[in-house]
Amino acid sequence: MYRIISADNNDLKVQIDDFNPAHTFLCGQCFRWNQDGDQTWAGVALGRIIKLKWDGEICTFYDMTEKEFTEKWVHYFDLDTDYGTIKKILGKKDEHLEKAVSFGYGIRLLRQDLWEMILSFIISQNNGIPRIKKIIEVLSEHYGEKIPGGHGRHAFPEPSSIARSTIEELNICRGGYRLRYILSTAERLSQSPSLLDELKNLPSNQSRNLLLSFTGIGEKVADCILLYSGIDRNAFPIDRWVKRVIETLYFGKETDVNTIRAFARDYFGELSGIAQQYLFYYARENKIGL
Repeated sequence: MYRIISADNNDLKVQIDDFNPAHTFLCGQCFRWNQDGDQTWAGVALGRIIKLKWDGEICTFYDMTEKEFTEKWVHYFDLDTDYGTIKKILGKKDEHLEKAVSFGYGIRLLRQDLWEMILSFIISQNNGIPRIKKIIEVLSEHYGEKIPGGHGRHAFPEPSSIARSTIEELNICRGGYRLRYILSTAERLSQSPSLLDELKNLPSNQSRNLLLSFTGIGEKVADCILLYSGIDRNAFPIDRWVKRVIETLYFGKETDVNTIRAFARDYFGELSGIAQQYLFYYARENKIGL
């Protein structure tokens, strides 16, 4: 899945199979990565700035030791998972999946910070990606710690930092009706920090039920949180794009969300989460169902 090639002057070169940063960072699962040149990407994750360059086979991680890479970023980029085998299995199921997998061949499901996923996908409700990114950056600038040597960038804000604020103060990010969800969730997690560990350690169905007990978290947001934090790789978030692509390619008619969720569980099985990501990216980029 990956092989470290060299580690010269803290510039770590790693051969990575089944990866393309454009597919991974632009498929709707993360909001703090941006392209910084033709082959270069920069993001804020796990409390630091990370910059990488991709040449189609070798990924150069700048200012990265081999120790930090193996301890933190192998997990974050899900580099121990054999996506080559996953793509073969999914591609053999039907021609639609074969096309979706081929189109988004470089997608890897990131294993992101749980609290960041909770807040990010509360913000994502009825929102486009550019606006989601803007809201997150404004909140980070005002409530997150400045990253040492981070050229003015800020880490993702802690729940306690947001919990000390008010709706009026939070409105600096122009989050609309989502602000009361943001504040309520931050207050609850600030008062009971152990809830984050519970979400990570409970069986996935119980974690989902716990998430649904938070104000402003519905089924789609809960599934996004579970999938993109790595808690439940079987989660199958259903937004308008996923609903349309499943209706168009598999049902041929308008279908309710519960029927689609049951179909996904039965048809995709343990690969539901990654199948969803391939289908979502394929549908959105190709305007399927419009």
